[in-house]
Amino acid sequence: VGESIAEPLEIRGVGPRTRREEIARDLLDRVGLNPDDADRYPHELSGGQKQRVALARALVVNPRMIVADEPVSALDVSVQADVISLLKDIQAEFDLSILFISHDMSVVREMCDRVAVMYLGEIVELADTETIFENPQHPYTKALLSAIPTLDPTQRGMDSGLTGEVPEPSNPPAGCNFYTRCPEVIQ
Repeated sequence: VGESIAEPLEIRGVGPRTRREEIARDLLDRVGLNPDDADRYPHELSGGQKQRVALARALVVNPRMIVADEPVSALDVSVQADVISLLKDIQAEFDLSILFISHDMSVVREMCDRVAVMYLGEIVELADTETIFENPQHPYTKALLSAIPTLDPTQRGMDSGLTGEVPEPSNPPAGCNFYTRCPEVIQ
């Protein structure tokens, strides 16, 4: 684990090996792991610990932005909450921008300031998070939001209104990519 975190420093020619190891151990501590975890192998770690190692590895080169593609999707809910909290803390501490990619709209709401909703690789709606969740404009955004699980029994099982087949991404329809499934399309 420590070698994996220190590798980008070695590639960049940073310090002697002992300095790189020291930086790796410090980063492990900053992401909530034990510095001694540097001597462990990845297969010895839980999913949440592996995500923390990945974050330490990303931070080692002092980036201005991190691209986090589904960083919590494979984690159980309690570990998700810990990793999201860690991401927010790291974002503030290191003054980072995070491009957070997720299909889980409840996690997006928790994590993001602005949201771009994509369908077949095209942005269909872009707005601040509050606007997206309180007043979505695009039918696909509305369908995504209707799929968020709720504790309200009157809202369970609400139909998203989507029908039809997802078009082939390599051969999308002309015009709006979503029109073949859109409940608001005018024939």
